[in-house]
Amino acid sequence: MKGTRLLPAITMTLAGLATPPVFAQLTLEQRVEQLERENARQAAQIAEQNQQLQGAPQRVGKLEDALAAGEGRGWFEGIEIGGVIEVEASYLDPYQGDSESDLVLATFELGIASQVNDWVGIEASLLYEEDDTDLEVDLAFINIYNPDVSPVFFTAGQFYVPFGAYETNLVSDPLTLEIGEARETAAQLGFIHEGFSGSLYAFNGDNKVDGKNQIKSWGANLSYALETDSYRISAGAGYINDLGDSDTLQDSIAENRQAIYDRLIEGEDPRARWFSTDPNERTGGWTANLSLGVGGVNVIAEYLSASERFEFPSLAYRNKGAEPAAWNIEAGYSFPVFGRDTVLAIAYQGTEEAVALELPERSWLFGWSVEVFDNTALSFEYRQDSDYGEHDGGSGKNASALVAQLAVEF
Repeated sequence: MKGTRLLPAITMTLAGLATPPVFAQLTLEQRVEQLERENARQAAQIAEQNQQLQGAPQRVGKLEDALAAGEGRGWFEGIEIGGVIEVEASYLDPYQGDSESDLVLATFELGIASQVNDWVGIEASLLYEEDDTDLEVDLAFINIYNPDVSPVFFTAGQFYVPFGAYETNLVSDPLTLEIGEARETAAQLGFIHEGFSGSLYAFNGDNKVDGKNQIKSWGANLSYALETDSYRISAGAGYINDLGDSDTLQDSIAENRQAIYDRLIEGEDPRARWFSTDPNERTGGWTANLSLGVGGVNVIAEYLSASERFEFPSLAYRNKGAEPAAWNIEAGYSFPVFGRDTVLAIAYQGTEEAVALELPERSWLFGWSVEVFDNTALSFEYRQDSDYGEHDGGSGKNASALVAQLAVEF
């Protein structure tokens, strides 16, 4: 920088020493006065250049101070970005047929969240699951909540309604989730206060009961959580007025009713005129869960069931409407190994009247997970499934699976 500023002055001085003819005719006193004027002009020019060069970092400094003070806030400030990638290798010995093995991108999820102001926050995520879910918007909702002012919150958008807890230490989802999980575009009003929380929510389900496209699906939940230096406990219960709107059941119900309708049409059965591919009624569901933790040991228990039988064309079991249920009992133990978190887990799960959903009647699961690097876990799971008996519509056989998963959170 210093050499750059001095270059014009050196050039001008050398030009003056060339002594043009007019300058040579001047007296010594005139030459001195002219040189002094030229030196003053050059000094002013150098000072101006210095001011320009010094002005840029000063302006940058002012801008940085303004940003630090919150002036000119960028759109990206306050946004958090995170995600997870899970790669799984599996070996499966099914109820029938040859064994199978595969390597899949089990999960790619990318999410963003932002606290827009003291009251409003947003959250959204993209999800891809190879062979199961195309890349899609998994979550996108607005949450209005300020715990410093009120315990009440309001949420609107696409999210998983709070029906069931579905906690686990294993790679596989619990069977309760397979029956009850429901992602909907809904509105939820709830509260959080001194360990207690609860909410009411409503949505227009994918099941168009009697062909009506209306907001008539709803649910409620209540839970309590407490954590002390000695133990942790949480308990909850929930109800939904249409369990058939869960992600698994809505697909099964639609496929079952469409298959019946196609057979009636193909057989030219006159009943096809009044048979509807839409359900004629809603079938509710309820759930309860409990979790206890002492030190590195935690125990999970959850039960979920339909509150009554489904219509026979929607979901059948033994020539009548099914009343599906699922439960999960799980124990886990966490401990450090060479400074890394390690978890051992065992679970016993089961279902009732869920053969039409292609779920096992009983399952034993054993799992081990270790944090190999920061935010990086390697997990192994062995699973033994028992199918429903032949008199219930199953195969009466056993199946097993071994899964290894590498998961990274960021």
